Amino acid sequence: MARDNYRTLLVKFGGRRFRRISLILLSLLVATAAIFVLAPPAKAGLHTSLFVLQILDAPVKPQSWVTKEPLREQVTYPTPRGEGVADIYRIPGDERRAAVLIFLGANAAGRDDTDVIKLGDALARAGFAVMLHWSPTMGLQSNIDPNEIESLVWAFQHLRSREFVDQRRAGIGGFSVGGSLAMVAAADPRIRDHVVFINSFGAYYDAQDLFLQIASSNSFYEGHHEPWEVDQLTRLVFTNEMIESLEHPAERELLEFRFLRNGDVVESALVDMSDHAQIVWRLLEGPTLEEAGALFENLPPEFRQQMVGISPSSHVADLQARVMVLHDEGDLLIPVGETRRLAAALQERGDFRYTETRIFDHVRPGGGGDFWLLIAEAAKLYWHMYGIIRVAT
Repeated sequence: MARDNYRTLLVKFGGRRFRRISLILLSLLVATAAIFVLAPPAKAGLHTSLFVLQILDAPVKPQSWVTKEPLREQVTYPTPRGEGVADIYRIPGDERRAAVLIFLGANAAGRDDTDVIKLGDALARAGFAVMLHWSPTMGLQSNIDPNEIESLVWAFQHLRSREFVDQRRAGIGGFSVGGSLAMVAAADPRIRDHVVFINSFGAYYDAQDLFLQIASSNSFYEGHHEPWEVDQLTRLVFTNEMIESLEHPAERELLEFRFLRNGDVVESALVDMSDHAQIVWRLLEGPTLEEAGALFENLPPEFRQQMVGISPSSHVADLQARVMVLHDEGDLLIPVGETRRLAAALQERGDFRYTETRIFDHVRPGGGGDFWLLIAEAAKLYWHMYGIIRVAT
């Protein structure tokens, strides 16, 4: 009998304790859920953490566990040169969402690239309607197409016009050269008052400075320069740009044979070339930094003016949006000094964030197997992306 009474008391008090613990846990769960539902900063923090884990080489990627599957739809939109094609990623539903137009730059793999799909999916799960703009001329021909600036303006206007987009929360961004052209587009009077944020990753600040660094294989920053082993893709884009600036087809063919197909051309052939072609030849041969500067000044005014037009350095004063820029310290395609100069210019303007990382291969996630480095750099990326994802919550 005593044993039965003991069991009864144990069940009675144990049951009360279990119910009390359950109620406490349930209350904490409800309170936590309420915080994330009602407090935008906490909700943004959660979505930012999930985004960073999804993008980086993390062992656990829980974003898909707690978010809906995004739709991916191909869209067409008018541009000055005809019809543009892009992909939009978004969570289905009637809710109007924040939106971001992203320019992929000279990404030859295009919209079906694995990292591109991962990015579109992760941003959509974080709350954005994401439009990924890809340029066939830049991606497939490895050059810089100034006409894409106008296309970006039209693409941004199209994105804002979609019924699922909150027009008050639209931004623009890009990778590498795409980030630079996105900044120039964001300064356009037709859209600059509607661009809430700009995010640029691995971009250049001044096209002339970048070209001089490529030509001389020397990077420079704050009066100091050092040898730079130029990446093959960067060298290819530079070579294409220089050769395409020539007016005469025969000269273009000769320089393509020499510098793109590694053909043998006797130097006496230079005698019959135009001054413009001779300058391009010498730039492609690898001058010193000082020689490259002098040669550049003797290029046709139209070409030099084009360099001004595609340079964020010429448009920073016209930007109205909050600007966020990233660059990897060991970037081999575009020297980190380019974004450091951009950050210095934005410092005077204010309303910006600059993040320098050490875990990307140019703009693709990398970082090797150093766990503590990954943690430290993930924290940097978190604080950077929080400022963007906060717009969507």
